[in-house]
Amino acid sequence: MQNQRFTQFFAAFALAIAFNSCWFGYSDESVLRKEFNIPHNAEVLSYEAYPKESAVMREGLKIEIIFQLSDDDFQNYTAQTATVPDWTPLPIPEDFLRRMASIETRKRWVVERYEKLGEPLPPEGSIYNPTEQQRMKKFVASLPPQPINGVFQIRTAGTDIMNEPKTMYRQPNRDLNDFMLAMVDTDQKQIIIKVSTSY
Repeated sequence: MQNQRFTQFFAAFALAIAFNSCWFGYSDESVLRKEFNIPHNAEVLSYEAYPKESAVMREGLKIEIIFQLSDDDFQNYTAQTATVPDWTPLPIPEDFLRRMASIETRKRWVVERYEKLGEPLPPEGSIYNPTEQQRMKKFVASLPPQPINGVFQIRTAGTDIMNEPKTMYRQPNRDLNDFMLAMVDTDQKQIIIKVSTSY
């Protein structure tokens, strides 16, 4: 009986969260539109999220969304980015990619894990102890293709990235546990956003 009541309570709680998110318009799309000042009539060309918006817990969140802007909206948007120093010409430098991939942190996790287990470190290059090159290759493959021409910026929160205030990540001086990567494609007149968390 007690287990049944707990199940009913948890289901009602999950439903309430989902209802509140929909009611107040806190969708992934609306959050990212507001965060990056995307024009309201920009079309969503593609959107993928894991876990889905309806999930109660969204651990290891991954979001990719592409907005298509009209000629006029894109002209206005790029005029704004030209006056803001936080936009940097593509491609993304490798030292930024390393920090976004948290390569140093993940290498340390592997060492600490096997030290705690009292077991020898697996051979470098194995599935349990990838090389830096393998880690970087896998991470880059997880990102949307970088436009040939355009600019980018990175924002980070450190926790609950879809709800907490973000700061600009201007210097690759620390590994990130979350990020919002925005890329402006000046050829296709698109804004491409990738959200990733490791918590």
